Amino acid sequence: MKNTFNNTFKTGLILSTALLTGAMAITAAFTQGKAEASMNIASVTISAKRMTAEQKLAYDTADNLAQNVTHTVLISAKRLTAQEKMAIDMEDQIVRQQLAEKTASLKHIQG
Repeated sequence: MKNTFNNTFKTGLILSTALLTGAMAITAAFTQGKAEASMNIASVTISAKRMTAEQKLAYDTADNLAQNVTHTVLISAKRLTAQEKMAIDMEDQIVRQQLAEKTASLKHIQG
C-alpha cells in the first residue's frame, strides 16, 4: 500500500512539474516580444498654427510647384474650450460662405 502511494505521489509530482514548466515556457514565449516592442515606442510631438484660407492656398500652390520637397511637420495641440470651438466653427463657416460666394460669382462671370 505504501509503495503504491509513493508511486502515485511521484507520478503526480512529475506531472505537476512538467505542467508548471510548460506553462512557464508558454508565458515566456508570448511576453518576450512584448517587452522588446515596448522599449522601441517612439514619442511624437506635433504642433502647428492655424492657417488662413489664403495661407492654405499659398502652401498648396508652393507644394505643387516643388514636388520633390520633403516636409517636416511638428504638431502640438491643446484642449479647446467650448467658446474656442464655437469661434473656430464660426470662422470656418464664414470662410466657406465667402468661398461659395466667390465661386458663384466666378461661375456667373464665366457663364
